[in-house]
Amino acid sequence: RSHAVADDKTAELLRLFLHSPDRVLSRGLIMEKVWGYDFEGNYNVLEVYVRYLRQKLEADPSAPQFLLTDEGGYRLMTDSS
Repeated sequence: RSHAVADDKTAELLRLFLHSPDRVLSRGLIMEKVWGYDFEGNYNVLEVYVRYLRQKLEADPSAPQFLLTDEGGYRLMTDSS
């Protein structure tokens, strides 16, 4: 069951990025949209799910080319220019 929940949240996270390509999404916005509440404080859960998503998307998750950490949040890059 826990793997199914993780896969569901990872898919929700990807959908959110795909709806806002090339835009920085704040950690707070991501937490609200994916987890459904205004989360203040520790963002470790988000970092874990970003890592899961990078493992699925990136050739080298430790050097991401698509799902980037940006000022105050994350950005899914779709344009290489």
